[in-house]
Amino acid sequence: MSEAIGAEERAAALDSLGGVLGEAGAEAINGPRDQLAESLLRAAFELWEDPQVRPKLLGILHAAVNSEEGAAQMRQFLANQLFAQAGKALGIAGMDIYQAAETIKVPAIHINAAAGQVWGVVLLRYIVKLEPIASASSEELIQLLTPTIRRYLG
Repeated sequence: MSEAIGAEERAAALDSLGGVLGEAGAEAINGPRDQLAESLLRAAFELWEDPQVRPKLLGILHAAVNSEEGAAQMRQFLANQLFAQAGKALGIAGMDIYQAAETIKVPAIHINAAAGQVWGVVLLRYIVKLEPIASASSEELIQLLTPTIRRYLG
């Protein structure tokens, strides 16, 4: 599949990503707080490592950095859709990034910083294919990133 996918395919892939990450976030919020970062990272890397899903996610990333439409779609996802899906799992209708931040008691900018950390690694691993990140195991990356994401998300 080409990395240049249409808006409908991007929307479906973002919906899938949001559902998985939203559920993982809701489970982590209801579970031990110190596992929130690791749970979110595991859910994200499971999707990125799935050979059926990765091309769609690459298409999303490609569109986000190469077109205003793709960037707008990514902004909508990161600011609203992802948190609405997490809120659904938590029983909070229409949750957005600010309500999510309030729920986990961190500033909203910390959520952005955590997302930026993960998307940066994704870019280096799957697009740029920079070594040694490109060939590191998912487990290695999860262990590497967990303390940083935990610092952002508490």
